[in-house]
Amino acid sequence: PNNPPYPAYRATAKGSFAEDSTIRRWPIIIDSAITEVKEAMDEMSPHGPEYIEGKEILKGIDTLKDEILKDKPLRLIHDDETDAESWNSNLRAHFPFATWFSGTWLFNECYMYRRLRECFCITTYWKDFDPFARQKIATFRSSYTSVFALARKMPELIKPMDKEEWKFVYHELIQVCLWGNATDLSLLTNMTEEDIKRLQATEKHRLEEQRKFIVVDHIDKLWEQIETLENGKIEFVLDNSGFEVFVDLVLADWLIQTKKASQVIFNCKTIPWFVSDVMPKDVPILFESCLDPTFFPVDTKRTTEDVEALEKMVRRWQQYVQEGQLIIRSHPFWCSGLSYWYLKSDAPGLYNDMHSSDLVIFKGDLNYRKLVFCCDWPVTTPFEEAIGKDMANFTSIVSLRTNKADPIVGLKEGQREEIEKEATYNEWRCSGKYAVVEYNKG
Repeated sequence: PNNPPYPAYRATAKGSFAEDSTIRRWPIIIDSAITEVKEAMDEMSPHGPEYIEGKEILKGIDTLKDEILKDKPLRLIHDDETDAESWNSNLRAHFPFATWFSGTWLFNECYMYRRLRECFCITTYWKDFDPFARQKIATFRSSYTSVFALARKMPELIKPMDKEEWKFVYHELIQVCLWGNATDLSLLTNMTEEDIKRLQATEKHRLEEQRKFIVVDHIDKLWEQIETLENGKIEFVLDNSGFEVFVDLVLADWLIQTKKASQVIFNCKTIPWFVSDVMPKDVPILFESCLDPTFFPVDTKRTTEDVEALEKMVRRWQQYVQEGQLIIRSHPFWCSGLSYWYLKSDAPGLYNDMHSSDLVIFKGDLNYRKLVFCCDWPVTTPFEEAIGKDMANFTSIVSLRTNKADPIVGLKEGQREEIEKEATYNEWRCSGKYAVVEYNKG
């Protein structure tokens, strides 16, 4: 884990995105968690046990922030959660002398969220507290225009069609599912509201315009498999809650309605993770929010038909869950600091279970980083090589990722140079304005 096939990205590299994350983004994220704890404490008696534990949590979070800024060594996890020994084994074996800057960016970033979780899980009254919950809900609320636009369109997308029409619908939905990844709360400090609205756009002409920003485009290769599927099993390894998981649900709904899939599995995180990542609890919260007539802001353009379309669609999603067509589950491996090169060795039961699926859709930037070991591959390295032998032979996989970090593979010779005539390194690799759809048929 500390010695990937090519040099790992580390915060010791001056001016790197890893350094910027460590010294600027992480403290902002930690400060937002502190704010959430303080606001929760404002509702408590200052003499009660919950309030007293809250003060200890704040001390723990402050200590974490101080360790990062002073580049202190990574210490062992101190709680007794089921994944603690796995974390500590990796720390001892692979990162015994690592600091917050010298360890790999991938491992350290995951470790930061696990350390934040420790502050809560060692308590009695705060074990289930999600310091990012309100941010997740508020961001979804602001996505109402695209939510109602998709609900309005859905009946047309699932009606009987011929194969060519299905292909057009597929192209639209796969892009909506891709660009829905824009609302990553751990990176919103870099994006304007207009950027987010543009990337959430569901109008067909905008999607066509955005396709030129997909620098590795295997959309047609993926269709060759989906076109032939009948009542298959498809899995998502989810990324963000809110609007992104909403569009994941739209794609899952289409796959079930068209009988491409008889079962869709959503793999979630076990703990609050990278601010906006989906936990199992976030899916029913999304359902309830959509069915609450007071949840979204008042919009004079919204019709009664829009509201009814959203309700009908979400009720159908709830039925999928009740009938086992849509399964929501989580596994500690998704919240480890390891690359997916280690899925087979460190989570063999999960690997073997997913191996039987027809297709696994990995959403978002962190999943991409973990697939390709978050290291500085030559950009023309084939995706099949970068994901490692075990994942290449796993099952068919696709990564839908808007580029929010350095790692990238699968480019054609000379393509990087052409891209960089139009965009800076940070713009095309780290801003979320460019994307990849990379597919490997296992």
